[in-house]
Amino acid sequence: MTVPDDRSPEEIAAQRMLADPDAIRRRMEADIAAVEALGRGEVRLDPAAGDEAVASAVRSLADRIGFDSPIEAATMSMRHLHELPVAERGPGSAIEAYLTAASRTIAQGQLVGNRGYPEGHRWLTFHRTAREAAGITVALEASVYVDADGSVRLFHFHWPTERPQTPVYAFGGTPERYMDQALCDLRDHETPFDRAMLMLLANALGGPGTTAGHEQRAEIAELVAQRRGELSAYVTQAENYALAVRADRWYAACLYRSALETVFENFLGGAGFSLIDMQEIQDIDEELDDALPEVTDASPAAVPQGIPPHHWWWNTAVR
Repeated sequence: MTVPDDRSPEEIAAQRMLADPDAIRRRMEADIAAVEALGRGEVRLDPAAGDEAVASAVRSLADRIGFDSPIEAATMSMRHLHELPVAERGPGSAIEAYLTAASRTIAQGQLVGNRGYPEGHRWLTFHRTAREAAGITVALEASVYVDADGSVRLFHFHWPTERPQTPVYAFGGTPERYMDQALCDLRDHETPFDRAMLMLLANALGGPGTTAGHEQRAEIAELVAQRRGELSAYVTQAENYALAVRADRWYAACLYRSALETVFENFLGGAGFSLIDMQEIQDIDEELDDALPEVTDASPAAVPQGIPPHHWWWNTAVR
């Protein structure tokens, strides 16, 4: 009889690397080769050409702009790939999908920042709204640095962090549609677990709880339990975000914490204690309680509409 493996893909990969120390070197070499194969080498332009000319040049070079090094590109793609809509996470490698989405944001997004400095360098910021499933959209931000010598590099690409004036996620569907999508996502183990969590959160926004009936709640609980390893990885990611609140990750930390609260309250109940160590949730809350009061760039506009009042972490961030 085959025993189901409830570990997350991340846990499986990590354990394989621990069992084979040389795997880390091979993975790094593969990541570097993947970045180099994309042809994103050194890119230059005239930094003194003026605001409009520099912005136009950056857009025209979007498919060639990369991070400062292949290792940084690989690291950033692994760290932020799950912030992209599922449809933009593939096909191909994670690095290719991530950089392709970044290029699309630079080429097609709205230029929201273009600031030059006396020293000769310049920062440009682009925002793009991308479609997710079930009537949900997500805002993405690409920041490009132009050095005084004309060299251009991608500085970051992820959810907006500097006082976003619109919701990062906009929920334009219906609770029923979100629930249907959540069930589809959980049944399909090829669909990233984080999107199912997003859909379950969306289903509960603006109301006293989920719109799911008893049978749907029971199926959700069963499906989440079947993907226990991915739930554990989601909790770990929530904790990582909480630890990075002071590094502009306040929105991500609050979003993940709200998704977990929604799933525990509306679907898992006491079963949650058998799936994860609740001490981890307490650790996350303690970190949020400690770090969120120090946040200075949180914007109320970024908070999803309809977040339950008892999700105190949002109010703590945007006080």
